[in-house]
Amino acid sequence: MRIKTIIEFPNKLPKPFLTLLGLLLVLAIGGLDTITSYDVSVSFLYLLPIILVAWYEGGLSATLISIFCAFNWAMSDLMSGHVYSHITVRIWNATMVLGMFLLIAYSISAAKKLFIKVHEHADTDDLTGVASIKFFYEQAPFEISRSAISKLPLTLAYIDIDNLRHVNDTLGHIAGDYLLHEVAQIMRSTLRPTDIISRLGGSKFAVLMPETNNENATVIIYKVQEHLLDVVKKNGWPVAFSTGVVTCDGPTYTLDELIAMAEDLMNTAGETGKNVVKSKILNLSSTTS
Repeated sequence: MRIKTIIEFPNKLPKPFLTLLGLLLVLAIGGLDTITSYDVSVSFLYLLPIILVAWYEGGLSATLISIFCAFNWAMSDLMSGHVYSHITVRIWNATMVLGMFLLIAYSISAAKKLFIKVHEHADTDDLTGVASIKFFYEQAPFEISRSAISKLPLTLAYIDIDNLRHVNDTLGHIAGDYLLHEVAQIMRSTLRPTDIISRLGGSKFAVLMPETNNENATVIIYKVQEHLLDVVKKNGWPVAFSTGVVTCDGPTYTLDELIAMAEDLMNTAGETGKNVVKSKILNLSSTTS
């Protein structure tokens, strides 16, 4: 969440704002560079607006701010009275400064793209495309806290694909991987964008549904299961689904407690029969199936 905030916060500002801020910084640094003359160099300060604009805007804005920085450096150098042995030396130095600024701007922009790619990769399960277990354990506590503050219900569904190992053993791991991928895609297409779908490992998935009471959550999960059974039947996969659903509607529980209770319900569902959903409202301690 902190990383995402660092990346996205400036995007909420008016688009020209950061570029204008960068230009003002360049002018201020150019003025300081002129006042201090060539005896005291402050050229490194030009990196501040370059890094700012290259990280948050990149592209043409980063190129233009680099050129503007190089131009201001050259003007400050000229006005300082610094005498070179030949005019070509002044031109060479300005060219090298421009090249350095452009290289830094490009490197910062490329670093941001790589940074975002790595961060997104860590947040996504490679096989299924849903949230990774890492992302789930980072995001879920925020939703639990938000639920406690807003006094709105929060539901966690824990879903297990029964007999996935049998699919891997008889049809091969490619078929098993395809099954996991299809299950994840059906969940994504059936559930709301605000629901957090995560693969917790192996054949187990978790779905966190903010602002959702037990009745509505159970209806949604049965709808998901109906779609899952359709694709299972279509592909001839010998699997079933066991699901535990817990709704926190009053008391505050930790994520580990919610997962433990949902997993217990899921195991009970698996022992009861195929394609069973067991649900529980925590503040009432009532269980339905």
